[in-house]
Amino acid sequence: MSAALLSPIVDYYNDEEELDSVDDEDERSVRCRDSDEDTEDASETDIANKQDDEDYLEVKEQMYQEKLTSLKRQLQQLQEGTLQEYQKRMKKLDQQYKERIRNAELFLQLEVSVLQVKNVLCAVLGNVVVPYDNGMERLFY
Repeated sequence: MSAALLSPIVDYYNDEEELDSVDDEDERSVRCRDSDEDTEDASETDIANKQDDEDYLEVKEQMYQEKLTSLKRQLQQLQEGTLQEYQKRMKKLDQQYKERIRNAELFLQLEVSVLQVKNVLCAVLGNVVVPYDNGMERLFY
């Protein structure tokens, strides 16, 4: 009789199909809970990422607006002639221009002096031919 009482209990625990189905249900419920938690985590992550993206875009837009304002201000100063960079370049160009004019005037004075000396020598010496390295050359034309 004790064997008869034990056999349904033993059969109940030894029935592999029932144990497998119970294990499958447990795994599914655990997976479902994990999936729900993952979904919640993903949703939180998505929300955080969207907020980060919005913050990034907001900062980027603000930087763009600041740069645009700065460029407009520089353009206005350039048109007025008050932009510091423009004034520096104009000053440098003006100095270069004055230096070139000075050099050209000096060169002109030198050429005029040479011509005056040639004229004086021509008048005194006449048309003189002098020896040169590769032959004869007229001193004055």
